[in-house]
Amino acid sequence: MPHPSVGFLVGPGVLAHVDGVRALAERLGVAAINTWGAKGVFRWDSPFHGGTAGLQALDFELAGLGDVDVLVTSGLDPAEVTRRPWEERAEVVDVAPADLAGFGDRWPHPAATPVRPRLYTDLAAVVGPLYEDPATPAARARELSLTLPPGGVVVAPPGLVGFWVARTWPTVVPGSVIVPASTEAGRAQRAARAAADRGRPVLFVTDTAEDLRGVEVVVWDGDLAIPAALVDVAGPLVAWSS
Repeated sequence: MPHPSVGFLVGPGVLAHVDGVRALAERLGVAAINTWGAKGVFRWDSPFHGGTAGLQALDFELAGLGDVDVLVTSGLDPAEVTRRPWEERAEVVDVAPADLAGFGDRWPHPAATPVRPRLYTDLAAVVGPLYEDPATPAARARELSLTLPPGGVVVAPPGLVGFWVARTWPTVVPGSVIVPASTEAGRAQRAARAAADRGRPVLFVTDTAEDLRGVEVVVWDGDLAIPAALVDVAGPLVAWSS
């Protein structure tokens, strides 16, 4: 009898339990899908990183989560789960973040070699060339990421700037990217100030002038629209629309 297909989806609640996420992904033999609040649970270039979902309409479909038999979830923020293609299709097993490693020990099936989903490969095919054009937000995000000091954090408000940071920032450290799932006014600014008050170097990326105590503000101007090629692959922006 064939083994059931498995998906693994994590949200910001797992950031204090990254070792458990990594252990379970390896045990399941799958590339983990993270919502944007959980960027960095795997490095962007890890074979166990399956991509960031929830930003565009087709993200979860491209992640293959509408085709699995079992979906393991952990630490999700409902505001970041903008589509649910697995409903009425998969058995959903929600695991408390602190229990991830132990759940992996009980998983009965042998690990396989992870295969990256279209969420990673199809988006990389479109976004990759954008990194080579210094005028694009993707290139700006990568350039800024190279200047972020150890222990630093980048914060962006919801909207187009937040989209580009959440989609294209090449994350290597869990919790180093903050883009609120809520459109509550001032939430991103408060998150930036709170990080600075804890002694973390903070970059606040925005498209409007800001004056934030202890925070380096970077203002992006120019065209921030999502290019048609990216919309063709993953659909329109749906984050922050509810």
